[in-house]
Amino acid sequence: MRILRQKSGQTLLEALMAVSIMGLTTAGAMVMMTGSARSFDDTSTQVFTDSDAVMAMQMIVNDVREAKSISIIGGGEQLRVTFPKKTTEGYYDRHEPDAESQIDYYLSDDSGVSGRSGTFLWRSRSDGNRDCLKKDVADIAFEQDTARSVKITITAQNPAANGVKETHLTQRVVYLRNY
Repeated sequence: MRILRQKSGQTLLEALMAVSIMGLTTAGAMVMMTGSARSFDDTSTQVFTDSDAVMAMQMIVNDVREAKSISIIGGGEQLRVTFPKKTTEGYYDRHEPDAESQIDYYLSDDSGVSGRSGTFLWRSRSDGNRDCLKKDVADIAFEQDTARSVKITITAQNPAANGVKETHLTQRVVYLRNY
């Protein structure tokens, strides 16, 4: 006669414990993944905000360094850069300003028209051509340091998952080489 052996199996309690442990592990992984995605978004937004502000600042600094003269207009909200005249060989004549070769930097709306309020940083040439250097600029300020130098401050902002990321960038003193 054969003896029937009991087959060992899992009880309902063991199955529920396994499902609970898997659920907690999955929930923990999801929380970590969501946190990582937000952290990545915040970090990348801050990096883009910083690099955009630095590139815009560098464009302004390069023009100021090549300028014959600068004028701060509108209480420090607009900068006019006047370059020296160029000789027929293409070199600067450092003694003569070129009133037809001026560049204005200012904030405006997306139309680029000077005098309007907005968050777009514009570089406008005297021939009427304009280039948008950066959008989402909260503030720009120009301050005459000496007759040969200017202090430039740009505050840029970009929205991110955990709020607005801001960059406050100041170029302390930029000297004119062709003064």
